[in-house]
Amino acid sequence: MANAVQTKLQRISGEYSAKVQEARDLEAKKKKPFVTDAEVKTINEQIKIVKQEYNKLNTKFNNLTKIAKTAEEYIKLNKEFNTLQADITKAEERGESTTSLKQKRTGAVLRLKEISPEVERNFPEIKVAAPKISTAATTLGGPSGTPVKAPGTPPSGITPEVKAPIVKTPPKTPTKTPKPGTPTPAPAVKKVLTIDEIIDAVANEYGSIDTIFKTDPGLQELLRKAIGKDGVPNTDDDLTVDQFTNELENTDWFKTNASSVRQRGFYKRQFDDLVKKGGKLEDLYKTTEYGRGLKFTQQVIADEIKKVGATLTPEEIDLISRDIYDLGYENQKAIVSQRIRAKIAYKPGGIVGGEAGENLADLRKTAKANGLDLEKNFGSSIQGWLQNLAQGESVETFKQIIRSTAKLGLPEKAAALLDQGVDLDTIYSPYKKLMASVLEINPETIGLDDQVLRSAIGPDKEMSLYDYQKMLRKDNRWQYTNQAKEEVSDTALRVLRDFGFQG
Repeated sequence: MANAVQTKLQRISGEYSAKVQEARDLEAKKKKPFVTDAEVKTINEQIKIVKQEYNKLNTKFNNLTKIAKTAEEYIKLNKEFNTLQADITKAEERGESTTSLKQKRTGAVLRLKEISPEVERNFPEIKVAAPKISTAATTLGGPSGTPVKAPGTPPSGITPEVKAPIVKTPPKTPTKTPKPGTPTPAPAVKKVLTIDEIIDAVANEYGSIDTIFKTDPGLQELLRKAIGKDGVPNTDDDLTVDQFTNELENTDWFKTNASSVRQRGFYKRQFDDLVKKGGKLEDLYKTTEYGRGLKFTQQVIADEIKKVGATLTPEEIDLISRDIYDLGYENQKAIVSQRIRAKIAYKPGGIVGGEAGENLADLRKTAKANGLDLEKNFGSSIQGWLQNLAQGESVETFKQIIRSTAKLGLPEKAAALLDQGVDLDTIYSPYKKLMASVLEINPETIGLDDQVLRSAIGPDKEMSLYDYQKMLRKDNRWQYTNQAKEEVSDTALRVLRDFGFQG
Protein backbone atom coordinates (compact mmCIF):
# COMPACT_ATOMS: atom_id res chain seq x y z
CA MET A 1 0.00 0.00 0.00
CA ALA A 2 2.94 2.31 0.59
CA ASN A 3 3.63 2.37 -3.17
CA ALA A 4 0.02 2.94 -4.24
CA VAL A 5 0.43 6.73 -4.41
CA GLN A 6 3.51 6.61 -6.65
CA THR A 7 2.00 3.78 -8.68
CA LYS A 8 -1.02 5.91 -9.51
CA LEU A 9 1.14 8.91 -10.41
CA GLN A 10 3.30 6.73 -12.65
CA ARG A 11 0.23 5.25 -14.34
CA ILE A 12 -1.20 8.69 -15.13
CA SER A 13 2.22 9.84 -16.30
CA GLY A 14 2.34 6.81 -18.61
CA GLU A 15 -1.13 7.55 -19.96
CA TYR A 16 -0.06 11.13 -20.60
CA SER A 17 3.08 9.99 -22.45
CA ALA A 18 1.01 7.63 -24.60
CA LYS A 19 -1.36 10.44 -25.57
CA VAL A 20 1.55 12.75 -26.38
CA GLN A 21 3.04 10.06 -28.61
CA GLU A 22 -0.36 9.52 -30.25
CA ALA A 23 -0.53 13.24 -31.08
CA ARG A 24 2.99 13.11 -32.53
CA ASP A 25 2.11 10.07 -34.64
CA LEU A 26 -0.93 11.88 -36.00
CA GLU A 27 1.21 14.92 -36.83
CA ALA A 28 3.61 12.63 -38.70
CA LYS A 29 0.71 11.00 -40.51
CA LYS A 30 -0.31 14.36 -41.98
CA LYS A 31 3.12 14.72 -43.60
CA LYS A 32 3.03 11.39 -45.44
CA PRO A 33 2.85 11.48 -49.25
CA PHE A 34 -0.52 11.54 -51.01
CA VAL A 35 -2.51 12.60 -47.91
CA THR A 36 -5.58 14.51 -49.12
CA ASP A 37 -6.90 17.77 -47.63
CA ALA A 38 -9.96 15.92 -46.38
CA GLU A 39 -7.76 13.40 -44.56
CA VAL A 40 -5.67 16.22 -43.05
CA LYS A 41 -8.85 17.84 -41.76
CA THR A 42 -9.92 14.56 -40.12
CA ILE A 43 -6.47 14.06 -38.58
CA ASN A 44 -6.54 17.62 -37.17
CA GLU A 45 -9.82 16.83 -35.44
CA GLN A 46 -8.28 13.69 -33.97
CA ILE A 47 -5.24 15.65 -32.78
CA LYS A 48 -7.54 18.21 -31.13
CA ILE A 49 -9.31 15.44 -29.17
CA VAL A 50 -6.03 13.77 -28.16
CA LYS A 51 -4.60 17.11 -26.95
CA GLN A 52 -7.71 17.71 -24.82
CA GLU A 53 -7.25 14.25 -23.32
CA TYR A 54 -3.57 14.70 -22.44
CA ASN A 55 -4.23 18.21 -21.07
CA LYS A 56 -6.81 16.67 -18.73
CA LEU A 57 -4.27 14.03 -17.69
CA ASN A 58 -1.69 16.76 -17.09
CA THR A 59 -4.11 18.69 -14.86
CA LYS A 60 -5.01 15.53 -12.96
CA PHE A 61 -1.34 14.66 -12.46
CA ASN A 62 -0.57 18.16 -11.16
CA ASN A 63 -3.45 18.02 -8.66
CA LEU A 64 -2.46 14.59 -7.39
CA THR A 65 1.20 15.59 -7.12
CA LYS A 66 0.21 18.43 -4.79
CA ILE A 67 -1.39 16.09 -2.27
CA ALA A 68 0.91 13.09 -2.76
CA LYS A 69 2.93 14.10 0.30
CA THR A 70 -0.26 14.31 2.37
CA ALA A 71 -1.30 10.89 1.08
CA GLU A 72 2.01 9.42 2.25
CA GLU A 73 1.40 11.06 5.63
CA TYR A 74 -2.08 9.45 5.69
CA ILE A 75 -0.52 5.99 5.20
CA LYS A 76 2.11 6.66 7.88
CA LEU A 77 -0.44 7.94 10.42
CA ASN A 78 -2.67 4.87 10.00
CA LYS A 79 0.30 2.61 10.70
CA GLU A 80 1.28 4.81 13.65
CA PHE A 81 -2.26 4.61 15.07
CA ASN A 82 -2.28 0.80 14.94
CA THR A 83 1.11 0.66 16.64
CA LEU A 84 0.02 3.09 19.39
CA GLN A 85 -3.23 1.19 19.92
CA ALA A 86 -1.29 -2.03 20.44
CA ASP A 87 1.16 -0.30 22.80
CA ILE A 88 -1.73 1.15 24.85
CA THR A 89 -3.33 -2.29 25.19
CA LYS A 90 -0.05 -3.81 26.40
CA ALA A 91 0.61 -0.95 28.83
CA GLU A 92 -2.90 -1.26 30.32
CA GLU A 93 -2.42 -5.00 30.78
CA ARG A 94 0.80 -4.30 32.70
CA GLY A 95 -0.86 -1.57 34.77
CA GLU A 96 1.43 1.14 33.36
CA SER A 97 0.52 4.77 32.62
CA THR A 98 -0.87 5.29 29.10
CA THR A 99 -1.25 9.08 29.20
CA SER A 100 1.65 9.82 26.84
CA LEU A 101 0.63 7.10 24.38
CA LYS A 102 -2.98 8.30 24.32
CA GLN A 103 -1.86 11.88 23.66
CA LYS A 104 0.13 10.68 20.64
CA ARG A 105 -2.81 8.57 19.46
CA THR A 106 -5.11 11.58 19.75
CA GLY A 107 -2.76 13.70 17.67
CA ALA A 108 -2.71 11.03 14.97
CA VAL A 109 -6.50 10.69 14.94
CA LEU A 110 -7.15 14.42 14.75
CA ARG A 111 -4.65 14.81 11.91
CA LEU A 112 -6.28 11.90 10.06
CA LYS A 113 -9.70 13.50 10.45
CA GLU A 114 -8.27 16.65 8.90
CA ILE A 115 -6.57 15.11 5.86
CA SER A 116 -8.66 11.98 5.18
CA PRO A 117 -11.47 13.52 3.05
CA GLU A 118 -9.15 14.98 0.42
CA VAL A 119 -6.73 12.05 0.39
CA GLU A 120 -9.44 9.36 0.16
CA ARG A 121 -11.26 11.30 -2.57
CA ASN A 122 -8.13 11.48 -4.73
CA PHE A 123 -6.46 8.19 -3.70
CA PRO A 124 -9.30 5.75 -2.90
CA GLU A 125 -6.74 2.96 -3.42
CA ILE A 126 -5.17 3.68 -0.02
CA LYS A 127 -8.38 4.23 1.96
CA VAL A 128 -8.54 2.41 5.28
CA ALA A 129 -11.29 2.22 7.88
CA ALA A 130 -11.38 5.18 10.26
CA PRO A 131 -9.74 4.46 13.64
CA LYS A 132 -12.34 3.38 16.21
CA ILE A 133 -11.69 4.87 19.63
CA SER A 134 -13.97 6.50 22.16
CA THR A 135 -14.90 10.17 21.97
CA ALA A 136 -13.12 10.78 25.28
CA ALA A 137 -9.92 9.36 23.84
CA THR A 138 -9.90 11.93 21.03
CA THR A 139 -9.37 14.74 23.52
CA LEU A 140 -5.96 16.30 23.10
CA GLY A 141 -3.87 16.03 26.22
CA GLY A 142 -1.47 18.63 27.54
CA PRO A 143 1.93 17.90 29.07
CA SER A 144 0.33 16.62 32.24
CA GLY A 145 -2.36 14.64 30.47
CA THR A 146 -5.00 17.34 30.93
CA PRO A 147 -7.52 17.21 28.06
CA VAL A 148 -7.78 20.09 25.57
CA LYS A 149 -10.23 22.74 26.64
CA ALA A 150 -12.59 24.77 24.54
CA PRO A 151 -11.85 28.44 24.45
CA GLY A 152 -11.62 29.84 27.89
CA THR A 153 -12.61 33.48 27.66
CA PRO A 154 -10.30 36.21 28.93
CA PRO A 155 -11.33 37.80 32.20
CA SER A 156 -11.84 41.47 32.90
CA GLY A 157 -8.41 41.62 34.60
CA ILE A 158 -6.47 41.70 31.29
CA THR A 159 -7.38 45.26 30.31
CA PRO A 160 -10.13 47.58 31.49
CA GLU A 161 -11.76 47.30 28.04
CA VAL A 162 -11.92 43.48 27.80
CA LYS A 163 -15.28 42.15 28.88
CA ALA A 164 -15.55 39.22 31.23
CA PRO A 165 -16.71 36.10 29.40
CA ILE A 166 -20.32 35.10 29.60
CA VAL A 167 -21.05 31.42 29.90
CA LYS A 168 -24.09 30.78 27.75
CA THR A 169 -26.33 27.89 28.70
CA PRO A 170 -28.10 26.41 25.67
CA PRO A 171 -31.90 26.60 25.88
CA LYS A 172 -33.55 23.36 26.92
CA THR A 173 -35.45 21.59 24.18
CA PRO A 174 -38.86 20.19 25.26
CA THR A 175 -38.70 16.44 25.57
CA LYS A 176 -41.04 14.65 23.21
CA THR A 177 -42.44 11.25 24.13
CA PRO A 178 -41.57 8.86 21.30
CA LYS A 179 -44.32 6.80 19.75
CA PRO A 180 -44.45 3.12 20.70
CA GLY A 181 -42.09 1.07 18.55
CA THR A 182 -39.95 4.07 17.58
CA PRO A 183 -36.23 3.18 17.87
CA THR A 184 -34.25 5.22 20.37
CA PRO A 185 -31.89 7.55 18.48
CA ALA A 186 -28.18 7.30 19.24
CA PRO A 187 -26.85 10.14 21.37
CA ALA A 188 -25.23 12.94 19.38
CA VAL A 189 -21.44 12.91 19.39
CA LYS A 190 -20.06 16.09 20.92
CA LYS A 191 -17.49 17.92 18.81
CA VAL A 192 -14.07 17.98 20.43
CA LEU A 193 -12.16 21.13 19.60
CA THR A 194 -8.51 21.16 18.64
CA ILE A 195 -6.21 23.80 20.08
CA ASP A 196 -6.35 25.77 16.82
CA GLU A 197 -10.16 25.72 16.87
CA ILE A 198 -10.10 26.89 20.48
CA ILE A 199 -7.78 29.78 19.63
CA ASP A 200 -9.87 30.71 16.58
CA ALA A 201 -12.97 30.82 18.76
CA VAL A 202 -11.18 33.17 21.17
CA ALA A 203 -10.03 35.33 18.25
CA ASN A 204 -13.56 35.60 16.85
CA GLU A 205 -14.87 37.00 20.12
CA TYR A 206 -11.94 38.92 21.54
CA GLY A 207 -9.80 39.95 18.57
CA SER A 208 -6.16 40.48 19.55
CA ILE A 209 -6.40 38.32 22.65
CA ASP A 210 -5.59 35.29 20.44
CA THR A 211 -1.98 36.49 20.12
CA ILE A 212 -1.38 35.78 23.80
CA PHE A 213 -2.75 32.25 23.65
CA LYS A 214 -0.80 31.41 20.50
CA THR A 215 2.53 32.42 21.97
CA ASP A 216 2.43 31.52 25.65
CA PRO A 217 2.43 27.82 26.69
CA GLY A 218 1.00 28.63 30.12
CA LEU A 219 -2.06 30.34 28.62
CA GLN A 220 -2.54 27.50 26.13
CA GLU A 221 -2.63 25.12 29.06
CA LEU A 222 -5.23 27.33 30.72
CA LEU A 223 -7.42 26.98 27.62
CA ARG A 224 -7.16 23.22 27.91
CA LYS A 225 -8.25 23.39 31.51
CA ALA A 226 -11.09 25.83 30.89
CA ILE A 227 -13.59 23.39 29.40
CA GLY A 228 -13.20 20.45 31.74
CA LYS A 229 -12.36 16.80 31.28
CA ASP A 230 -14.88 16.15 28.50
CA GLY A 231 -13.05 18.55 26.18
CA VAL A 232 -16.35 20.14 25.08
CA PRO A 233 -17.33 23.80 25.70
CA ASN A 234 -20.43 24.92 27.60
CA THR A 235 -20.85 21.80 29.71
CA ASP A 236 -21.13 21.26 33.45
CA ASP A 237 -17.42 20.71 34.15
CA ASP A 238 -16.22 23.98 32.54
CA LEU A 239 -14.45 26.57 34.69
CA THR A 240 -16.64 29.42 35.90
CA VAL A 241 -15.67 33.02 35.12
CA ASP A 242 -14.23 33.48 38.64
CA GLN A 243 -12.31 30.22 38.42
CA PHE A 244 -10.91 31.18 35.03
CA THR A 245 -9.87 34.62 36.38
CA ASN A 246 -8.11 33.06 39.36
CA GLU A 247 -6.30 30.57 37.12
CA LEU A 248 -5.22 33.36 34.76
CA GLU A 249 -3.83 35.48 37.58
CA ASN A 250 -1.65 32.55 38.63
CA THR A 251 -0.01 32.18 35.21
CA ASP A 252 3.52 33.45 34.61
CA TRP A 253 2.25 35.62 31.74
CA PHE A 254 -0.18 37.50 33.98
CA LYS A 255 2.40 38.03 36.70
CA THR A 256 4.87 39.41 34.18
CA ASN A 257 2.66 41.43 31.83
CA ALA A 258 -0.66 42.30 33.43
CA SER A 259 0.60 45.55 34.98
CA SER A 260 2.07 46.96 31.75
CA VAL A 261 -0.96 45.89 29.70
CA ARG A 262 -3.31 47.63 32.15
CA GLN A 263 -1.15 50.76 32.01
CA ARG A 264 -1.30 50.79 28.22
CA GLY A 265 -5.06 50.42 28.42
CA PHE A 266 -5.20 53.62 30.50
CA TYR A 267 -3.04 55.54 27.97
CA LYS A 268 -5.10 54.13 25.11
CA ARG A 269 -8.35 55.50 26.57
CA GLN A 270 -6.72 58.91 26.90
CA PHE A 271 -5.55 58.74 23.26
CA ASP A 272 -8.96 57.66 21.94
CA ASP A 273 -10.73 60.42 23.93
CA LEU A 274 -8.42 63.06 22.42
CA VAL A 275 -9.11 61.69 18.93
CA LYS A 276 -12.87 61.90 19.54
CA LYS A 277 -12.46 65.52 20.64
CA GLY A 278 -10.85 66.38 17.30
CA GLY A 279 -7.15 65.97 18.11
CA LYS A 280 -4.93 65.55 15.03
CA LEU A 281 -3.21 62.21 14.78
CA GLU A 282 0.09 63.80 13.66
CA ASP A 283 0.19 65.78 16.91
CA LEU A 284 -1.03 62.96 19.15
CA TYR A 285 1.65 60.62 17.77
CA LYS A 286 4.22 63.08 19.16
CA THR A 287 2.59 64.37 22.36
CA THR A 288 0.98 61.28 23.97
CA GLU A 289 2.51 58.16 25.47
CA TYR A 290 0.17 55.83 23.58
CA GLY A 291 0.59 57.79 20.34
CA ARG A 292 4.40 57.56 20.43
CA GLY A 293 4.28 53.83 21.14
CA LEU A 294 1.70 53.24 18.43
CA LYS A 295 3.72 55.23 15.88
CA PHE A 296 6.82 53.20 16.71
CA THR A 297 4.86 49.96 16.29
CA GLN A 298 3.48 51.12 12.93
CA GLN A 299 7.04 51.60 11.73
CA VAL A 300 7.97 48.11 12.96
CA ILE A 301 4.99 46.72 11.04
CA ALA A 302 5.90 48.72 7.90
CA ASP A 303 9.47 47.41 8.00
CA GLU A 304 8.25 43.84 8.29
CA ILE A 305 5.78 44.35 5.42
CA LYS A 306 8.61 45.56 3.20
CA LYS A 307 10.82 42.66 4.26
CA VAL A 308 8.39 39.81 3.58
CA GLY A 309 6.52 41.39 0.65
CA ALA A 310 3.01 41.49 2.13
CA THR A 311 0.33 43.97 1.03
CA LEU A 312 -1.79 45.71 3.68
CA THR A 313 -4.22 48.60 3.62
CA PRO A 314 -3.64 51.54 6.00
CA GLU A 315 -6.62 50.31 8.02
CA GLU A 316 -5.09 46.84 8.38
CA ILE A 317 -1.73 48.32 9.41
CA ASP A 318 -3.42 50.45 12.06
CA LEU A 319 -5.44 47.50 13.41
CA ILE A 320 -2.45 45.15 13.62
CA SER A 321 -0.28 47.88 15.14
CA ARG A 322 -2.84 48.45 17.89
CA ASP A 323 -3.17 44.72 18.56
CA ILE A 324 0.59 44.30 18.83
CA TYR A 325 1.22 47.44 20.91
CA ASP A 326 -1.73 46.93 23.25
CA LEU A 327 -0.28 43.59 24.30
CA GLY A 328 3.30 44.83 24.53
CA TYR A 329 4.65 42.73 21.66
CA GLU A 330 6.15 45.46 19.47
CA ASN A 331 9.67 44.16 20.19
CA GLN A 332 8.76 40.50 19.72
CA LYS A 333 9.91 39.95 16.13
CA ALA A 334 8.47 36.44 15.84
CA ILE A 335 4.97 37.61 16.78
CA VAL A 336 5.11 40.65 14.49
CA SER A 337 6.35 38.49 11.62
CA GLN A 338 3.60 35.92 12.21
CA ARG A 339 0.86 38.53 11.89
CA ILE A 340 2.33 40.04 8.71
CA ARG A 341 3.23 36.86 6.86
CA ALA A 342 -0.38 35.74 7.03
CA LYS A 343 -1.23 38.78 4.87
CA ILE A 344 0.97 37.87 1.90
CA ALA A 345 -1.24 37.95 -1.19
CA TYR A 346 -0.65 37.25 -4.87
CA LYS A 347 -2.51 38.75 -7.82
CA PRO A 348 -1.60 37.83 -11.43
CA GLY A 349 0.39 40.67 -12.92
CA GLY A 350 0.77 42.39 -9.55
CA ILE A 351 4.07 43.43 -8.02
CA VAL A 352 5.26 41.42 -5.03
CA GLY A 353 8.30 42.63 -3.09
CA GLY A 354 10.49 41.44 -0.26
CA GLU A 355 11.08 37.77 0.46
CA ALA A 356 7.83 36.80 -1.28
CA GLY A 357 8.95 38.62 -4.43
CA GLU A 358 12.33 36.87 -4.35
CA ASN A 359 10.65 33.48 -3.97
CA LEU A 360 8.24 34.28 -6.79
CA ALA A 361 11.12 35.28 -9.09
CA ASP A 362 12.95 32.07 -8.18
CA LEU A 363 9.87 29.97 -9.03
CA ARG A 364 9.38 31.82 -12.32
CA LYS A 365 13.01 31.14 -13.23
CA THR A 366 12.62 27.42 -12.48
CA ALA A 367 9.38 27.24 -14.49
CA LYS A 368 11.08 28.89 -17.49
CA ALA A 369 14.07 26.54 -17.13
CA ASN A 370 11.61 23.66 -17.53
CA GLY A 371 9.65 25.02 -20.49
CA LEU A 372 6.68 26.16 -18.40
CA ASP A 373 5.00 29.44 -17.54
CA LEU A 374 4.48 29.81 -13.78
CA GLU A 375 1.32 31.90 -14.05
CA LYS A 376 -0.30 29.83 -16.82
CA ASN A 377 0.60 26.40 -15.45
CA PHE A 378 0.41 27.02 -11.69
CA GLY A 379 -1.61 30.24 -11.32
CA SER A 380 -4.17 28.78 -8.92
CA SER A 381 -1.41 27.41 -6.65
CA ILE A 382 0.90 30.44 -6.36
CA GLN A 383 -1.00 32.11 -3.50
CA GLY A 384 -0.80 28.97 -1.36
CA TRP A 385 2.85 28.43 -2.27
CA LEU A 386 3.81 31.94 -1.14
CA GLN A 387 1.89 31.50 2.12
CA ASN A 388 3.68 28.20 2.81
CA LEU A 389 7.04 29.70 1.93
CA ALA A 390 6.35 32.54 4.36
CA GLN A 391 5.74 29.98 7.10
CA GLY A 392 9.13 28.36 6.51
CA GLU A 393 8.52 25.81 3.74
CA SER A 394 11.55 25.36 1.45
CA VAL A 395 11.31 26.83 -2.04
CA GLU A 396 12.82 23.55 -3.30
CA THR A 397 9.52 21.82 -2.45
CA PHE A 398 7.66 23.85 -5.08
CA LYS A 399 10.52 23.80 -7.57
CA GLN A 400 10.25 20.03 -7.50
CA ILE A 401 6.50 20.24 -8.19
CA ILE A 402 7.35 22.28 -11.30
CA ARG A 403 9.94 19.71 -12.40
CA SER A 404 7.46 16.87 -11.80
CA THR A 405 5.13 18.53 -14.28
CA ALA A 406 7.94 19.06 -16.79
CA LYS A 407 9.00 15.41 -16.73
CA LEU A 408 5.70 14.14 -18.15
CA GLY A 409 6.32 12.41 -21.48
CA LEU A 410 10.09 12.07 -20.94
CA PRO A 411 11.99 8.77 -20.89
CA GLU A 412 12.97 7.25 -17.57
CA LYS A 413 16.58 8.55 -17.54
CA ALA A 414 15.57 12.16 -18.21
CA ALA A 415 12.69 11.97 -15.68
CA ALA A 416 15.11 10.64 -13.06
CA LEU A 417 17.37 13.67 -13.56
CA LEU A 418 14.41 16.00 -12.97
CA ASP A 419 13.59 14.09 -9.78
CA GLN A 420 17.15 14.81 -8.64
CA GLY A 421 16.67 18.57 -9.08
CA VAL A 422 18.12 19.00 -12.58
CA ASP A 423 16.18 21.46 -14.75
CA LEU A 424 15.02 20.68 -18.27
CA ASP A 425 17.18 23.38 -19.90
CA THR A 426 20.27 21.68 -18.45
CA ILE A 427 19.19 18.32 -19.88
CA TYR A 428 18.57 19.85 -23.33
CA SER A 429 21.69 22.05 -23.22
CA PRO A 430 23.94 19.75 -25.37
CA TYR A 431 21.20 19.47 -28.00
CA LYS A 432 20.59 23.22 -27.97
CA LYS A 433 24.29 23.95 -28.52
CA LEU A 434 24.47 21.43 -31.37
CA MET A 435 21.30 22.79 -32.96
CA ALA A 436 22.64 26.35 -32.80
CA SER A 437 25.95 25.24 -34.35
CA VAL A 438 24.48 23.13 -37.17
CA LEU A 439 21.71 25.58 -38.14
CA GLU A 440 23.95 28.61 -37.42
CA ILE A 441 21.39 30.38 -35.21
CA ASN A 442 21.62 32.19 -31.88
CA PRO A 443 21.17 29.62 -29.06
CA GLU A 444 19.29 32.26 -27.04
CA THR A 445 16.49 32.17 -29.66
CA ILE A 446 15.92 28.44 -29.07
CA GLY A 447 13.29 27.96 -26.38
CA LEU A 448 12.24 24.76 -24.65
CA ASP A 449 9.02 24.90 -26.65
CA ASP A 450 10.98 24.52 -29.92
CA GLN A 451 9.67 21.32 -31.54
CA VAL A 452 13.00 20.56 -33.24
CA LEU A 453 14.83 20.81 -29.92
CA ARG A 454 12.22 18.75 -28.05
CA SER A 455 12.36 16.01 -30.71
CA ALA A 456 15.84 15.11 -29.38
CA ILE A 457 14.24 13.38 -26.40
CA GLY A 458 11.21 11.20 -27.02
CA PRO A 459 8.94 9.32 -24.61
CA ASP A 460 11.03 6.14 -25.02
CA LYS A 461 14.64 7.33 -25.33
CA GLU A 462 16.90 10.26 -26.10
CA MET A 463 18.82 10.65 -29.38
CA SER A 464 22.59 10.39 -29.52
CA LEU A 465 24.24 13.67 -30.54
CA TYR A 466 25.40 12.00 -33.77
CA ASP A 467 21.85 10.99 -34.76
CA TYR A 468 20.54 14.40 -33.73
CA GLN A 469 23.11 16.12 -35.96
CA LYS A 470 22.03 13.97 -38.92
CA MET A 471 18.39 14.90 -38.25
CA LEU A 472 19.25 18.62 -38.09
CA ARG A 473 20.89 18.48 -41.49
CA LYS A 474 17.49 17.44 -42.89
CA ASP A 475 15.94 20.65 -41.50
CA ASN A 476 15.06 23.14 -44.28
CA ARG A 477 17.11 25.81 -42.54
CA TRP A 478 20.34 23.87 -42.90
CA GLN A 479 20.54 24.37 -46.68
CA TYR A 480 20.94 28.13 -46.17
CA THR A 481 23.90 27.83 -43.78
CA ASN A 482 27.47 28.60 -44.72
CA GLN A 483 28.31 25.02 -43.80
CA ALA A 484 25.88 23.68 -46.40
CA LYS A 485 27.12 26.08 -49.07
CA GLU A 486 30.72 25.03 -48.45
CA GLU A 487 29.78 21.36 -48.73
CA VAL A 488 27.98 22.00 -52.04
CA SER A 489 30.97 23.98 -53.29
CA ASP A 490 33.40 21.23 -52.24
CA THR A 491 31.26 18.57 -53.90
CA ALA A 492 31.10 20.53 -57.16
CA LEU A 493 34.86 21.03 -57.10
CA ARG A 494 35.48 17.31 -56.63
CA VAL A 495 33.21 16.52 -59.59
CA LEU A 496 35.06 18.98 -61.81
CA ARG A 497 38.37 17.49 -60.75
CA ASP A 498 37.14 13.98 -61.46
CA PHE A 499 36.32 15.05 -65.01
CA GLY A 500 39.65 16.80 -65.44
CA PHE A 501 38.33 20.33 -65.53
CA GLN A 502 40.28 21.47 -62.49
CA GLY A 503 44.03 21.14 -61.78
